[in-house]
Amino acid sequence: MRRIGWSAFGCFGLFQIYVFIRLYLVTSCVIPTYSMSPTLTAGDYIVVSLRIPGRREIKKDDVRSEHYIVQRREGTREVQKGDVAVFNFPYSKGEERMMMSFDLYFCKRCVATPGNTYCWQWNEGTDSVYLPHQGEVLVIDSANFSHYNRCIEYETGLMPKLMKDAVIHADTVMHNYRFKCNYYFMRGDNYADSYDSRFWGILPEDFILGVGLFTWFSKEPETGRIRWERMFKKL
Repeated sequence: MRRIGWSAFGCFGLFQIYVFIRLYLVTSCVIPTYSMSPTLTAGDYIVVSLRIPGRREIKKDDVRSEHYIVQRREGTREVQKGDVAVFNFPYSKGEERMMMSFDLYFCKRCVATPGNTYCWQWNEGTDSVYLPHQGEVLVIDSANFSHYNRCIEYETGLMPKLMKDAVIHADTVMHNYRFKCNYYFMRGDNYADSYDSRFWGILPEDFILGVGLFTWFSKEPETGRIRWERMFKKL
């Protein structure tokens, strides 16, 4: 009887340790596509650090019913250029507005951080965007409207409009805007076959779950064959 009691106590203690690790330190995600190939491929399972940039505390906004308020505990460091980030995809509910949804997560590489300007090549030419940081004031005009309009709507709940080269927000002409979030540019390593920030825009830090550390398991999606050579591979 005493042996059973100590065994149950030990199992309960291990369960508490597991819950603590999953809630506060790391989590696990599976990669479903090849957009991060060859770094990550479909069937890879990765360990994600919640301490970079810090564990999120999320609660419903009492004023905006579809909006969440995101606060972070202090983390070990900020997200850096080159990190493999896991984040809530901001447009899983539609392409018009950014909304926090827990139905769909993306895994991409961070290629630009707040304060950077990122340039990329299209078939028809080049494009670029500046990544604002929290508290930074930028001029908003017809030239950069398409890069920032949905960011402003996410932060304020009101979508700005472009009318005859004037930006209208809350029924007044907007000349500049102070951003409330840090913004990042995410891109797949397999950039020729990746749906990323080049298509849907810059990402607020609120949506970032954490940063991938290493693969802990991998198997072929079609056959179930374990890919031993990909296990414990550092990202």
